[in-house]
Amino acid sequence: MDVLASLYTRVGRLTDGLYYAKLAVCLKPNPEAQPLVPPDLASYAASLVNVGVSHHLTNAEAALHLGLFDEARDQTEKYLRIHPEDGEGMVLAAKALLALQRPHAAAAMMRAALHHDPRNGWMHALLAEALMGCARHEAALSHQKLAFELAGDDDALRGRLAGSLALQSGACRPAAQGLLGALNDEREAPVRRVNVREPIESIMVGILWDQVYDSPLVHCVTPICRRFDMSVLYVRNVRHDAVGDVLRGAVLRPRQAVGVDDATLGRIVVGDQVVALINLCAPSEIATFPVFKGEGAPMVVHWVTSPMCDRIPGADLVLADPETVDVDRRTYGEERVALLSNLLAFEFPRILAPEEEVLDLPRETRGFAMFGIHGVSARMTPDSVALWSKVLWACPEAHLMIGGRDDWEEGMVTWALDAFAEYGVSTRVHFQAPLEGEGTFAAAKAFPHMVDVILDSTPVGAEVETVHDLWMGLPVVSLRGPTRVGRVGTSVLRAAGRPEWIADDEAGYIRIAAALAHDPALGETRKGLREQILGSRLADPVALGNEIAQCLMQALTARRTQR
Repeated sequence: MDVLASLYTRVGRLTDGLYYAKLAVCLKPNPEAQPLVPPDLASYAASLVNVGVSHHLTNAEAALHLGLFDEARDQTEKYLRIHPEDGEGMVLAAKALLALQRPHAAAAMMRAALHHDPRNGWMHALLAEALMGCARHEAALSHQKLAFELAGDDDALRGRLAGSLALQSGACRPAAQGLLGALNDEREAPVRRVNVREPIESIMVGILWDQVYDSPLVHCVTPICRRFDMSVLYVRNVRHDAVGDVLRGAVLRPRQAVGVDDATLGRIVVGDQVVALINLCAPSEIATFPVFKGEGAPMVVHWVTSPMCDRIPGADLVLADPETVDVDRRTYGEERVALLSNLLAFEFPRILAPEEEVLDLPRETRGFAMFGIHGVSARMTPDSVALWSKVLWACPEAHLMIGGRDDWEEGMVTWALDAFAEYGVSTRVHFQAPLEGEGTFAAAKAFPHMVDVILDSTPVGAEVETVHDLWMGLPVVSLRGPTRVGRVGTSVLRAAGRPEWIADDEAGYIRIAAALAHDPALGETRKGLREQILGSRLADPVALGNEIAQCLMQALTARRTQR
């Protein structure tokens, strides 16, 4: 009993440790067993002073990998009650809170962590992400710079930084672009490249995929991957679920690449005789960007990431559409950019759930138009708030609903209402009320039925949300930004056959939004939009897959000719 009490206490299971300690007090000790007890486990009191690895921490890590963010947060809270100053526990807690879109709580957690370890680059990077979710972009940039200085050779941290820097807005964007350029230049430095001496003559296509959680992009990627008969999928996460298994089933050979650094993975790709590597990694801590050198190196292809980067290190071929082509040519050079008809195409549901039916126009029952925006804190930038407020000025009778979430962080609500109050429109801004007892994602399912027109964010637009909004019969207004990451919404609208909802400037955005809000035929547009989407290139992944395959073959043929 003494040994069990000490063991359970050492691993942080204090309740179990106390139980066995009490039981030991009630029992008569056996003198013959005493010599068998290791000295460091002979005292329950000593074990209390030296609590070791907690099962709460390991449970939190597992839950985070599985996408069980509420469970991860609860487990880290229990762990931090035992180890209130442990930096690793604080980092895990902050990651869970960020995934739950609670940036104010995550920022508070990381500030506390930095008091104990001020030179930890990861902590600065996570605090920056949280601050951006709180719309404090200038403060976030300071921590991103510190994280960049402290990153050293940590490619995982560099990848995470690239993702957050791509979301910077306003006056901070030029400095963020400078940091992104420095990150990519270091990755492409000769010393960090994988050398390939012998030319690869196979027809094997490699696909890098790092989406840890239930990524809706898989419904775009999977049907296109099926177009390649000879393909190998390099999976960067340990998660096995229905979505991931669908993608694994779409390729010839799935290969686990968890915990493999860029250089090692690059050598594995070369050993697999991959002639073209499509990098679908989003900038995250498990993303990888192997860079090759030598005449026989595989061709690295930049197609789509989420969030989309303006530049993937080492890309030889960049797939663009009419919306991104000018940005891509400025970034990569005209010779490396191939123009497609569209970048995204999805397989839409064949059987509809009741909540997926397109209902009557909400404007008709309320008597006024209701604009909608998705409550993704990282995209609710000061730039976006200013633009949305101007739309409300142009439509004095209209209101704005922030929705698509089952709960709201108090700090986010306070910030948003204060931000809109600066423009005098806060009384017409509402947060979607939680739907009690309706299950997970109930608010997201109900949101399209509550609004008339969706307003996209700036400078980073929505991607998969825009696709779902259009399919649900909702017009979406999007502003064409100066970067690739700012054109995800416009790319979707063009593929859907609705380029008239794309604005070149703020004045055009306001004009389009106001026209839709007052359009007497808006109800008919809403009813017919789904059929139009299903008949557009956005719903034809086979055509897009064929176009991508043909583009790859042409590029590979041109490379062989140049050798």
